[in-house]
Amino acid sequence: MEAVRVYADIHGLSPEAYEEIRHSMPFDQVVYQNTILNVDFEGHYIDVEPFLNDVARLLSPGGWGKLDYIDQIDYALTRYVIVPGSYRHVDVHVDAVVEGVNQEAGV
Repeated sequence: MEAVRVYADIHGLSPEAYEEIRHSMPFDQVVYQNTILNVDFEGHYIDVEPFLNDVARLLSPGGWGKLDYIDQIDYALTRYVIVPGSYRHVDVHVDAVVEGVNQEAGV
């Protein structure tokens, strides 16, 4: 089992901003198209906060994003919400997410 999974969707990242960060991103699978950056990563523990700082600094006005960092060993999810100039995070125990989905599905 991989230690972490990271998924992100970032809207409002100019081509110039993408060029500035693309070589320093800690992710192996990214798609950038029409000012939208999608990230998919499964692997070892990584520090995503330098990436988040860069994205927040480079986002265009009105841009936004989210990044989910799933620790599969500690069974925890950290959701980062990114806006121009800053980001914040919320820690969620994965059981709480799964239980909510199960209740919605009637399981």
